[in-house]
Amino acid sequence: MLYRSLVNRISLAAALFGAATAAIGDEKYTQAQDMAYGVALYDYFQGNYFDALSTLMVAGQRGSIRVHADNAELIEGGISLGFGMQQRAADLFTRQLEKADGDPESLARYRHVAWLKLAELTYRQQNWSLSTEYLQNSGAAAETPLAVNLALRGGDIATAQQRLENLDKDRVSASRRVLAQINIAAALARAQRYGEAVRYYQLASALAVASDASSEIEILRDRTHIGAGYAFALQQRYAQALEEFRRVRLHTAWADRALLGMSWAAINSGEYQTAVDALQFLRDRNSNTPAAREALVALPFSYEKLQRPKAALVAYQQAEQQYRASLSELQQLVRDVSALQFVPTQDTDIQRYGWLQLAETPSLLRDNRRYLHHILESDAFQLRLSELRDLQQLAQVIDRWQQRLPLFDQLIADRKQRRRNIVDGYNSAQYDQQVEIAQQQYRALESALTRIQDKRDFLALLRASGGTDAKTLARIEDAEARYRKLAPRGMARDTQATSLERARGILLWRASEQYHENLWQQRKTLSGLDKQIQLATARQRKVEQIAQRAPQLQQLQNKVESATPRLAKQRDAIADATATIEASIRRDVLAALNRERSQIQQYMAHSRLAIARLQDSALQAAPAAPVLETGNDDA
Repeated sequence: MLYRSLVNRISLAAALFGAATAAIGDEKYTQAQDMAYGVALYDYFQGNYFDALSTLMVAGQRGSIRVHADNAELIEGGISLGFGMQQRAADLFTRQLEKADGDPESLARYRHVAWLKLAELTYRQQNWSLSTEYLQNSGAAAETPLAVNLALRGGDIATAQQRLENLDKDRVSASRRVLAQINIAAALARAQRYGEAVRYYQLASALAVASDASSEIEILRDRTHIGAGYAFALQQRYAQALEEFRRVRLHTAWADRALLGMSWAAINSGEYQTAVDALQFLRDRNSNTPAAREALVALPFSYEKLQRPKAALVAYQQAEQQYRASLSELQQLVRDVSALQFVPTQDTDIQRYGWLQLAETPSLLRDNRRYLHHILESDAFQLRLSELRDLQQLAQVIDRWQQRLPLFDQLIADRKQRRRNIVDGYNSAQYDQQVEIAQQQYRALESALTRIQDKRDFLALLRASGGTDAKTLARIEDAEARYRKLAPRGMARDTQATSLERARGILLWRASEQYHENLWQQRKTLSGLDKQIQLATARQRKVEQIAQRAPQLQQLQNKVESATPRLAKQRDAIADATATIEASIRRDVLAALNRERSQIQQYMAHSRLAIARLQDSALQAAPAAPVLETGNDDA
């Protein structure tokens, strides 16, 4: 079916995510316990699959998801599968299955869906034997037509028929069962077992009729009638073939094949007028489809069988003109395709969230779909276009990083300069010397305070404590010094000495009373000074640490410098991969065009030979009075 593999990738990712998130309700947590896991869930439900995958992969590298590690791996596997990272998805699923073997009760709910998705994954990788093994491990052979397809891939039609009978009708939709029957019928037809093929086509048709009407069921029913019609025709049972072809709806994409099969069945059964009607309708409906191009030569052949040579000659001539025009178009198209750039050329950024969507086919190919119908609908072509688009998006990411690297280099240089300024300021202020001086002062003060405490020197403590009493003591000591100078000269009185002794005694008494308080205050001041010195020492160490981090900045700068050639190498690798894929697409498109051209050339050669034959017959019949045709030769 059209683009089936891409659609399956998205549905498989959703199925795996559903299996993983179903387990969340069984846990004791009602909300995400890991920040990265919660962010990934949010991005997923917002449709930002690329961001969700990036978050999970980064979290896996950092080990930042612990509580929901199992769920995170299953979700990452589902999204990876959606992005086409099949090996990564397989590794994650296999890891979970190994855990499930060790703890079947807690993780058994994942086994069924994980094995089944691995089976479907390896089937798309065309690894039939491994897909069969995974399907057996899942125990879901009765729940999916994959078992039927695997048997057909192995050429065992009998096993495929048995597996079809064993499908659980309650768990396998009618459309999937109809498709499985069609696949078996096609395999029987390829084995030239046309009678059995017809029976399976008819079974599929009956099931489609009995099912609820839907666009998918209607399309499948048309395919059953077309397949049965060709199977009847190959058995030369043309009446039954005509009946099957007549059941195909005319407004569908399958109508051309049905009309062409109907016309050849009518021709072979001698119903030439029926063939003419079908071929005329097909030609007038769309003259540029492959079936219509074949109808251009089948129609005059039918006229000849109806003994209408003039109408046949005109139809052959019209066919020749049509073929000549088609060959001219194909020649120009080949030149255009040879110079076509399949890589997206839009200036705007490619939406990264659109990686799960189909790539847009170049307009040149869309406009000439009549010659490229089969290749444009093939999964291989669409996947390669998607790969080109994804490579272009990666190229844009690398281009942006290449533009940012000089900015990072400048930021690192600025940070180095700022660090250098800090270190220079520290060195210029001689910070370490100031800290050393403060430490010396602290030690001297502590030593003096210890001596005071040992000698209980009240006045020394009073002098160290400062304040009013310390100033009074200083004045008394100054007065005593002056008295000692004046007394020997007879310039002092005895009352002055008495007053000085009284003042000192009073001050000493007050100092003794305040001794413990003054001592506590001095110890408190000393402790504060110690804390300041410790703080200054800590700041000094911090500055030294900042200075020691300079090599890390150099390492970061080295990484930035090494990223430049690495990004350039990756950019070249993307360019090479892009060129390779583009060349393969161009080669396949040109091969398809050449096949069309070869087929049209054969049609045109046949038309020219028929024209020459009819004209020669007309010339030979000229001496004798030719019988003029009447009426219906203007078809």
